[in-house]
Amino acid sequence: GERYLLLIALLILMLNWVNTTGEYLLGRTVARAAEAAVAAGTTGGLSVGEYIGRFYSDFFFVVNLVGLALQLFAVSRLLKYFGLRTAVLVLPVIAVTGYALLAFLPILAMVRLVKIAENATDYSLQNTVRNVLFLPTSREQKYKAKQAIDSFFVRSGDVLSALLVYAGTTWLGLGAIGFARVNLILAAVWVVLAVLVGRGYVRKAAAA
Repeated sequence: GERYLLLIALLILMLNWVNTTGEYLLGRTVARAAEAAVAAGTTGGLSVGEYIGRFYSDFFFVVNLVGLALQLFAVSRLLKYFGLRTAVLVLPVIAVTGYALLAFLPILAMVRLVKIAENATDYSLQNTVRNVLFLPTSREQKYKAKQAIDSFFVRSGDVLSALLVYAGTTWLGLGAIGFARVNLILAAVWVVLAVLVGRGYVRKAAAA
């Protein structure tokens, strides 16, 4: 049981590491695009801050809309017809595909699309999957491990992302493509963890 819980913890850590680094990549790309648009006079009189604000209000609206639609129409069907082993792979596969595209084409429209897909899936499917993963564990494991994972491992993913951004900008001189490539590698590790967690779940569910 301990190995299964550790795999879930690492899965959640990778999810947050990739997602938070992706947020940085989006923010950086939006800021660059805003500066370029203001310099070119194509913002319709909006300042850099207003341009960024408008971008994010539209972005979050679409993320919430897509997330809600997925929750209502896709999540239960996906779990019912394809099972948890497939469901746990959806978000990391979206991340791998998205960051593979961004490693070649880190333009704002593409970053926006990748992050909408990633965040909407995270808020809907991934949240459900995270809870389902704990179903075959004991009551004590649910209580203790879930607390630890939801606090320590979620935060650790954020901290690792902050360290990556600091190292990437300070020492490694990473641009958008560089960060996308690092995220691609991290997402590939996440896919492997998702496969192992899916196997562990099936084993535990069968034993229960």
